[in-house]
Amino acid sequence: MTRLKTAGLGVCFSLLGSTALWADVTAEQVWDAWSQQYAAYGYDMTTAGTEKSGDTLVVSGVQMKSETPEASFNMLIPEVRLRELGDGTVEVRVSPEIKAEADAKSAEDAQMQMAINIRQANAVTIVSGTPENLSYDVTAPEIVVDLDQTVLDGEKNVPIKLWLSISGVSGKYQVQDVAGQKVDSNVAISGIKMTASGADPDGSGTFALDGQLADLKLQSAMAMPEGVTMEDMPAALAAGLSMSMNASYGASSYSVDAEAPEGATKLAGAAQKGRLNFALSPEGVVYQAASNGTTMEMTSPQLPMPLSAALDQVNADFALPLSKSDAAQPFTGKIGLVGLTVSDEIWGMFDPTAQLPRDPATLVIDLTGKMRPTMDLFSPESAAQPMPPVEVETLDINRVQLTLAGADLTGKGALTFDNSMGMPMPLGAIDLKLVGANGLMDKLVTMGLMPQDQAMFARMMMGLYAVPAGEDEMTSKIEFKEGGEILANGQRIQ
Repeated sequence: MTRLKTAGLGVCFSLLGSTALWADVTAEQVWDAWSQQYAAYGYDMTTAGTEKSGDTLVVSGVQMKSETPEASFNMLIPEVRLRELGDGTVEVRVSPEIKAEADAKSAEDAQMQMAINIRQANAVTIVSGTPENLSYDVTAPEIVVDLDQTVLDGEKNVPIKLWLSISGVSGKYQVQDVAGQKVDSNVAISGIKMTASGADPDGSGTFALDGQLADLKLQSAMAMPEGVTMEDMPAALAAGLSMSMNASYGASSYSVDAEAPEGATKLAGAAQKGRLNFALSPEGVVYQAASNGTTMEMTSPQLPMPLSAALDQVNADFALPLSKSDAAQPFTGKIGLVGLTVSDEIWGMFDPTAQLPRDPATLVIDLTGKMRPTMDLFSPESAAQPMPPVEVETLDINRVQLTLAGADLTGKGALTFDNSMGMPMPLGAIDLKLVGANGLMDKLVTMGLMPQDQAMFARMMMGLYAVPAGEDEMTSKIEFKEGGEILANGQRIQ
């Protein structure tokens, strides 16, 4: 369904609801600019008619279509009214109800059809500027979207429904025609609520979902080169397409209730706040996400007891080059799960006598380096490769940490790679430190979770590849040499 163009909801925002740019713009110029804008997004736009009555241009029967081999989208807006306010700006209002249809294939090639109904009242857009540089000031008290799945793989009346409410919308949206089109937006949404429900076509199970999110703030920018559309992403990127989005949100929560022949399953979660950043350009792609105060609870007939967990922080940061290059480009790969705690019921399943420390667990992986794409990673040729067509030139292990049940493993290092022989050959060193491993193994043996012979083997391996550095503390230096030689604390292991 992602190919149905999430820009479809963007159509509603921009068509629904400043600072003037000290220039006059007419209703006809605004409408012409919009027509060109959505053509650049890959939409075919037609109208049943246009009529100018006094200071108002009325456009009726606006139909917007988009079609790809995998999906199609068709939206009908009964009426758009563009009123010239006399101060060089134009007020835009649209019909209180908009209908759309979507048709797509799922990952399993099942055909899906959705009926979409969009409702709003008192949404206003004030447009100012010039046809080449339009500024939109948008306000909408509430936008409600109903989605009803009508067909699934030939079966009609599939009982799957989704309801979405977006309230307190306000923001600015600017479109400039500069060697193509440049779009910048800054939008605030006070709250989003969503419900969904459905059932298996054979009647064997049902589900109900409820979610909400507060204080969403979105900033985005896009530069679309002239003569390309979003339909052909490789060509658009090759021509210079760039886009970015920065989002932050406040408290969020969700719950899912599922019924099946074997029993009921309940899942609930929440987060205190979070953020999401995304950027895409010919140079590369960047994805960053973080959340604080995440909690989750679950009950299921497959589980012997209710389960719950909490995370203080979740962080992810990935950046990769995309375009074929003769020189290596920077990349980033970071993930952090900080302060993971689980309920006593989970601990009790394997540690009923509380032998193990139940301190919060942490997993951190922080990698940077340089890699060289040997072909454009968005190209069809790249998608056909059995392995990603990239050569890693350098890898910096800035931080690796795993803290769990009283043991702590940390590491850092730096490697370079020789790719001249087909198989990457590493050169460099990694420093590791392990604290509390012997104490953890003693407890696992006492609890019967680890056989004594396995503990002895593990201690023997640590004695071979690590050196004592304190009480229940060991360090190891792993070195990668020319010719594929590997040393552990100076001792050859390969």
